Amino acid sequence: MRRLKDQILVHLSLLAAGAIFLPMRISGLSGNPMESPVVWLLQNLLFSIGLPFAVISATAPLLQTWLATTRLASGRDPYFLYAISNAGSLIALAIYPLLIEPRYGVTTQSAMWLAGYAGLLVMFVFTARLVWKQSMPVKIQAGISRDSLTGQALNWKTRLYWLGAAFVPSALMLAVTNHISMNIGSFPFLWVVPLAIYLLTFIMAFARRIRIPTPMVSAATTLVLLVLFPITSIGVSVGSVRVWILIGCHLIILFAGSLLCHSALADRRPSTKFLTEFYFIVALGGVLGGAFAAIVAPSVFNTVLEYPLLVVMIICFRSPGAARARFNFWDVVDLVTFGLLLTTAIFAIRDWARVDVAGFDFTWNDNNLAVVGTQLVLILSVLLFRKRHLEFFISFSLLVVSYAILLPKEFEGASRVHVARDFFGVKKVLFEEDINMRKLVHGDTMHGRESLSETLAGIPLSYYHRSGPVGDVMELIADRLDQRVAVVGLGTGTIAAYGRPNRRITFFDIDPQVAEIAKTYFTFLRRCGNDCDTVIGDGRLGIQSRPDAMFDLLILDAFNSDSIPGHLVSREAVRMYMTKLKPNGVLMFHVSNRYLDVEKLVVAALSDEDIPAFSRFDDDDSPVGKSRSHYVIAVRQPEDLKPIPSLDQWTLIDRSPDFRAWTDDFSNMLSILK
Repeated sequence: MRRLKDQILVHLSLLAAGAIFLPMRISGLSGNPMESPVVWLLQNLLFSIGLPFAVISATAPLLQTWLATTRLASGRDPYFLYAISNAGSLIALAIYPLLIEPRYGVTTQSAMWLAGYAGLLVMFVFTARLVWKQSMPVKIQAGISRDSLTGQALNWKTRLYWLGAAFVPSALMLAVTNHISMNIGSFPFLWVVPLAIYLLTFIMAFARRIRIPTPMVSAATTLVLLVLFPITSIGVSVGSVRVWILIGCHLIILFAGSLLCHSALADRRPSTKFLTEFYFIVALGGVLGGAFAAIVAPSVFNTVLEYPLLVVMIICFRSPGAARARFNFWDVVDLVTFGLLLTTAIFAIRDWARVDVAGFDFTWNDNNLAVVGTQLVLILSVLLFRKRHLEFFISFSLLVVSYAILLPKEFEGASRVHVARDFFGVKKVLFEEDINMRKLVHGDTMHGRESLSETLAGIPLSYYHRSGPVGDVMELIADRLDQRVAVVGLGTGTIAAYGRPNRRITFFDIDPQVAEIAKTYFTFLRRCGNDCDTVIGDGRLGIQSRPDAMFDLLILDAFNSDSIPGHLVSREAVRMYMTKLKPNGVLMFHVSNRYLDVEKLVVAALSDEDIPAFSRFDDDDSPVGKSRSHYVIAVRQPEDLKPIPSLDQWTLIDRSPDFRAWTDDFSNMLSILK
């Protein structure tokens, strides 16, 4: 019983030590995030919640080990508890954004989490007492397993297999999430769905009663990858309706691939003698997979290239029963049938995507025929060798890589000038040949464009056109002396087109790659010269460091993605912005957003400070290069707006009575979904 006693004391001590770090406090993070955002984030998470997180994660494997030492029948195969623990994670994933975040601030949530941690500590003591009574000391001391699973000594191949089977779905989940959000559509809360699928496949793989046989999963996964990956390789948004079909295809690939890998893990789970080592390797594989997709891939690849690479790796975990060396008549029939189906699908998807991609004009030529011919040869090779391991892997790898390289460029609707990627995502500079313009796209969101013609170069376009809201406000302050303008969010630097000797514009942007792109591929900043400067760092902190009453105009232009930076539009942030404005200064929010009602959020924060808010939605996109835009402005005195040329288009907005303003302690993305 000595070993069990040591386990109880050590784990109980670690649980008690973890309580020192509670309640959780993430605010006041140390270090400079701009030196290395990933290292900075990991370091602060490690020192703030690292120990409680690690101890809680280690509790489930420990309890399964204890169950295996008891006289209970379920102790013969305690791995079903892994399905239950993941079911708990899935329930928590659904509850948090729907029930907890909309009702409670961060401080209250932290207190609730502390109470839950205390409850876990009590349940651990209770469980340890129960196990102490039910345990079998002889078998604990001898390290003998009672279950019927294999108890053979482990070798390095088995351990590597576990590591890979945990690595691939973890990295694939993040890769699919990144690919959808960066290339298909930046939809709020979309990240929840891939994570839920990932947890669901763990539940299905390790469940005791409801489980799909691995050979069946293997065969279905092979078919899914062959049929759907050509569709998902398009890599661009294809329209508001069909985009959901495209996203569904990605999620099906994630589900099939993760279920195959997790089923392979469940099939090869060891005897309870090696249970803790098994879970350690599985956890290590998951961590490495997450690190690969979140840290390594953004540093190595310019696009989400890890996605097709991981799809190829899924094939390594096919069931041995899915491979046969012999090739017979029915294989030929299958080959021809699948070949015809896939060929039809490829031609159909070309026409299907072409309809929705603006500016795309596909015409057949020798190069197109060569590409299609090469892909057909690869498809036939894949189908021919689908029941052989090595040959299938090689031919499938070539097919996936060809899709990943060729199809996105073909359906993008514009030629790529530059592609860059870092911690903050993928940025693409595209040339729109039909209108002779360049534009910057971050994910699937356009962040400005510039004409390459001599007459229009350097002229503000997209959301910043002179006839739009920005032009109105710039005209409002045109006659002031020694003007100071601050802009949070650089994009292409279009607002620099409004620079002049009596107006100095300072841009704040957190992404250094965006600054480099704006300077290299667009001329706005270069034309502005010494009248503009760029500061890399968090916009709120940058403005906060400036003297009070400094700015004539402060523009917040960082709200058009799917996950807006809430700290930029909290009640405390608005209060700080107003202290940085001159007495007749203007606070301006760019609230254009396809999915979120940012106007409602901004107006609530302004209303809490008794600041009147005016809105203008400019839906005139008839000038070439101009985009529809939506802005909210705030001034201390409404009469300050009278010099605006199109004042009649600005509307005073009343706060929605049932909407709660965001603060530094409380935010609720669900409340601003359109």
